[in-house]
Amino acid sequence: MVGFRVPQVARRRAGCVQVRCGVLIDEYQRSKAYKNIFSAGVCVAIPPVEATPVPTGAPKTGYMIETMVSAIVHNIKDELAGQPVTTKATWNAICLADMGDTGAAFVALPQIPPRNVNWFKKGKWVHLAKIAFEKYFMRKMKNGTPEPIYEKYVLKALGIARLIR
Repeated sequence: MVGFRVPQVARRRAGCVQVRCGVLIDEYQRSKAYKNIFSAGVCVAIPPVEATPVPTGAPKTGYMIETMVSAIVHNIKDELAGQPVTTKATWNAICLADMGDTGAAFVALPQIPPRNVNWFKKGKWVHLAKIAFEKYFMRKMKNGTPEPIYEKYVLKALGIARLIR
């Protein structure tokens, strides 16, 4: 299996990336070396939580990546308006992992330790929840509402935030 590689344009910039790991970023999702380069998801160099026999990167979930991208959008908007960037991603993780007839669900707030919340459950209900979530997710994307107001308030009631401002 071929490992992930950072785009060549970023690799050519000294101090921008770790070899085969991703872009080194600050708390606002910007490159530490080049403030006009933003990075999210698998392009981010997140240090491993612990040493392992086989080098691995930290896992990244869809919700965690959404928090990164949301922060980037707010920060680019602030930069274009001549304002200082102030929005940080929470890096919270919510995951429904489908495994055929069963699955695993977890919530990690934030995903990278030390965590304030660490919850895990498995069972057939996760498989069914994943199917329902996929239908819900596709519907909200088709309608152009990536974060409906009711979703925002339900997550807030559960103590899950997307951004730090």
